[in-house]
Amino acid sequence: MNFFYYDIAVGLPLRQCFTYKSKDIIKKGERVVVPFGNKSIIGIVVKKVSKPKSLKGLKEIIEITDDHIAFDKSEFKTILWASDYYHHPIGEVFFSFLPTLLRKKNDKTVKATGEIAKYELNEKDKNFKLTKEQSTNLDKLNKINRFDPSLIYGVTGSGKTEIYLQLAEKLIQKNKSVLVLVPEINLIPQLEKRFKNRFSGDIGVYHSRQTSNQRLKVWLRSKFGEIKIVIGTRSSVLIPLKDLGAIIVDEEHDQSYKQADGFKFSGRDIAIKRSQIEDIPIFLGSATPSLQTLKLVKEKKYKKYDLLRRVDGKKPPKLIPLDISESSMLGGIAAQTMDIINSVIKRGEQVLIFINRRGFAPLYECDNCGWVAKCSSCESNLVFHKSKNRLICHRCESVYRVNDSCPDCSSNEINILGTGTERVEEILKSTFKKVPIIRMDYDSTRLKGSIDAIYEEAEKSKQAILVGTQMLSKGHDFPKVTLCVILNADGGLLSPDINSVEKISQQLIQVSGRAGRNNNLAKVIIQTRYPNDENLKKIKTGDYQIVAERCLKTNKALDIPPYSNISILRAISPNPQIGIKFLDKAHKILKNKKNVDVIGPFPSIPFKVKGNTRNHLVIKSNTKTYLNRVLKFLTKEIENWPETKKVKWSYDIDPYDMS
Repeated sequence: MNFFYYDIAVGLPLRQCFTYKSKDIIKKGERVVVPFGNKSIIGIVVKKVSKPKSLKGLKEIIEITDDHIAFDKSEFKTILWASDYYHHPIGEVFFSFLPTLLRKKNDKTVKATGEIAKYELNEKDKNFKLTKEQSTNLDKLNKINRFDPSLIYGVTGSGKTEIYLQLAEKLIQKNKSVLVLVPEINLIPQLEKRFKNRFSGDIGVYHSRQTSNQRLKVWLRSKFGEIKIVIGTRSSVLIPLKDLGAIIVDEEHDQSYKQADGFKFSGRDIAIKRSQIEDIPIFLGSATPSLQTLKLVKEKKYKKYDLLRRVDGKKPPKLIPLDISESSMLGGIAAQTMDIINSVIKRGEQVLIFINRRGFAPLYECDNCGWVAKCSSCESNLVFHKSKNRLICHRCESVYRVNDSCPDCSSNEINILGTGTERVEEILKSTFKKVPIIRMDYDSTRLKGSIDAIYEEAEKSKQAILVGTQMLSKGHDFPKVTLCVILNADGGLLSPDINSVEKISQQLIQVSGRAGRNNNLAKVIIQTRYPNDENLKKIKTGDYQIVAERCLKTNKALDIPPYSNISILRAISPNPQIGIKFLDKAHKILKNKKNVDVIGPFPSIPFKVKGNTRNHLVIKSNTKTYLNRVLKFLTKEIENWPETKKVKWSYDIDPYDMS
């Protein structure tokens, strides 16, 4: 009897494939059921093997689950690249881009539903004139028909979304599909609404808050051409789309495109690689592009298309640093700031208040002995949430009851310190009793429909104050907002992160973009105790290019990203000494390697998460290719160490921060 042999990837943290035999000819990218230990599990066929090294004990594939392959050629090649580039187990990479219901044995299969994609353009929604900048750039962008990365650098309010809509229109007319990526789920509703207003036809949405059945349905319908427009977060970057014509990455700079746990990939960078493999256009949009992207523009590897004026002709809001060194404060808001808010409300306008900290207060402390409420599993202070009357760890989301007395000294002198969104909301409600106070943070947007309800309330209200975290700063359109107040800018200005200036400038300019879309008198108040900070002086011009140029010069002089390439080797263990010993061993192996700098080990910040301690090693090289070779060498060494049984280790390639 003739057998064929195949390497199969399984969804486990194992850096290898497993060879199985079968009487059938099976294609790469197909799902199969294979025996693994005492179970039978789903695997993905990676390649056909001409002749295994040994036939002894070779098991047979149990079942071919589908009539169609799960991963087409381009997605398949992109996944192989991603596994290699991020040095992550191949099976986990495949399964990261497979709907949950297709990762397990069940009755779900890869098959078409038989529906047909139909789209018609709503000309009424398009009944307006493009600005000269929009029209000129759109003509150029529409002529791109292959891989040629394009940065759409558009100031907030310059009409980037309209560019996306008209790019999609041309693709749909050619019977092509389009994938639109956004960094966060909260940005999807407004964008989905814009696309639904423009196109009659199904707009697919794909993100982690959907049910497993919802995600599977969108995945299958897009694969078989039943949906041609998909809007999704980073998990949708490899969603199969029939005749994919282009990928649009909105807010390309946003660090939410980077997966923080498990398989640590960048959705933006995988989108770029997918576009290269499929040889299709990719459009990267942002008002505050990443330094990495701007460097590639300088090197003429990417092209830049500028939208430097708002579509309504209004000037961008003024950014005004407000010195609060000697101000009386109420819930984090200075008295002068409160006066300015009051004057805006009296004019019948809306205010947006940004504070990047949810909950009521970040510190729950005993005034008598100094005891501070901490998470038992993480090296984190517990945050007091007044609405739930609970202390919550923002690292692991563990919930604790509120202590009436100090557990160390039994004192009743417990105090709450600091300010979060709940506290700001409470202060504003007591001050502006007849004005809607709308809070937008992780806690207030968890329920289905909550984001839509927030937009609806802001839209129907004349006067209103919106209070929120960083999710307020991203891409949302609140046309009635004429004043933005930033409460905690100093934390970003004084951060030790190597890319802290890039981050805080992006954040402040993005927040400022929420104001004044219909008003020339709009202002952005930045509360600070360091009004003469050199970086703040550059940021307050509102010209991101000035800030970015300075950051690029500084980073080049310091030989840090994007002018060098960094990977973090992280070791996680309940015992910190085991992790440090593991990283010390890695350091010794690499220290004699040429063209590589190795720094550490360091304790990560936070040091302890979910009961495990975390340490890391920084590995730096001037070229990605050489760094990749070094990490492959190190991986082979590590796999033979006995310490690997006691440590959970992983690489973070191109990390957003060094902690």
